[in-house]
Amino acid sequence: MHKRYIKFGEKDVTLCGKKGDIYFDNAVPDEPFTFAMTALPNAAVVFDIGSNIGMTAVVAAKQGAAKVYAFEPDPNVFSFLLDTVKANAALVDAHNIALGSKEGTLSFFSNPDSASASHLVTENTLGHSPTHRVRMSTFDAFVTSHQIHRIDFIKIDVEGFEIDVLWGARETIPRLKPSLLIEFNAFTMVGFRDINPRDLLRLLLETFPYVYRFKDGKPQLIDGDDAALGFIHDNLVSAGCVDDLYCTFQPVL
Repeated sequence: MHKRYIKFGEKDVTLCGKKGDIYFDNAVPDEPFTFAMTALPNAAVVFDIGSNIGMTAVVAAKQGAAKVYAFEPDPNVFSFLLDTVKANAALVDAHNIALGSKEGTLSFFSNPDSASASHLVTENTLGHSPTHRVRMSTFDAFVTSHQIHRIDFIKIDVEGFEIDVLWGARETIPRLKPSLLIEFNAFTMVGFRDINPRDLLRLLLETFPYVYRFKDGKPQLIDGDDAALGFIHDNLVSAGCVDDLYCTFQPVL
């Protein structure tokens, strides 16, 4: 286990991971992440889904979150998540499970070169990689079983399976109205999950009154078909298929 030290504003953050891992060696807060973390309300309740080594979880805790739930299905990466939590003395409730559209188990590929490229595997996933089984629950089931009555913010970054997490949260999100920072990765949606990226964008626009892309470091509302088409174009042509979307029930001021 190795440690890296980064800054979030004036706060010191320790990250734990495997030296040589592409994500661990290069992870830093980007503009969408920084925007979302600075927008957290006081004593927020936060869900970090696809927590990886725990940067979102510990930064949220350092920002004053009252409760942080972190989910990471990869057992090896989960151990680094626990190390990161301990190194920052952060109050994080970490769970070694995946969240998806149903409860059960699913195959999982652990990428040896980059923890950020590990992903769930279905019969439609391209590539023939060694896998192991991981336990999966749903967002709604977890919220019910833990009697959670407030959620302020959710981060989802699960390499193409974001839509499954949202399907599993279809009761909770409209009821508790959290904000959401979600990775929109057209490549992983097509290659790993075999879905049209427009399906995820459509679901987000149907669920949240306000969906923002980031352009020149600032949130820009996706407010109609032309704006949606422009976002899809830019995601595929100029963003390397990877963007973050910030979704809310109240407008960003």
